Amino acid sequence: MSTLFIDTSYNVTLGLLKANAQWTQLKTYPGKKSSSILQPEVYNLLQEYNIDPRSLAQIVSIAGPGFYTGLRLTEGFCDVFKFFEVPHYSFYSYEIPCLLDVAEGCFLTKAYRGEYFLHSWAKGVQKNEMIATKDLAEKLATIKQIYIHSLESLDEFSKEMLPECVMTTDLLKSHGELVLSKVIDKKLFRESFYFRPPEDEFKANP
Repeated sequence: MSTLFIDTSYNVTLGLLKANAQWTQLKTYPGKKSSSILQPEVYNLLQEYNIDPRSLAQIVSIAGPGFYTGLRLTEGFCDVFKFFEVPHYSFYSYEIPCLLDVAEGCFLTKAYRGEYFLHSWAKGVQKNEMIATKDLAEKLATIKQIYIHSLESLDEFSKEMLPECVMTTDLLKSHGELVLSKVIDKKLFRESFYFRPPEDEFKANP
């Protein structure tokens, strides 16, 4: 039985992982709107490998951080599979290094509205912070190892000052079986992660 992987936190990435195997396919669709391609591309992927949606072992998705619309779309799409009794598990991009037993580090992504989101972990302690643009350079200077989701998760300002970093999408590509097996074994399910409550994120500017 196969596992369907979905990530619409920034670009759309779809994957298929067979039991005890490497990725059968892992493909990113840069610049494509998730609302226009998610359903047809999942259909094409399952058709290509002759997989009945009802026969999936489970769906595993990224629950953020990322674009509000993309996260909501995946959440609703995966809910449909409950009719087929296909389990849905999810995790955050910043959990990938921890799932690979990385002892400490920091995950950075743009949070819009002049802020950046930073998740750090060390010695079993985790912390989430919102960093203002004016404070980003000083904050980055104190960090030894930085992880990002992908280049699309940064803006030009942060790209210019960011030191060498590791993309969690690359880690997932090379260690997908290990990451997803841990998510499934732990039966992880994370609520979609938004940087701010929707009523604050979408309120009109004064």
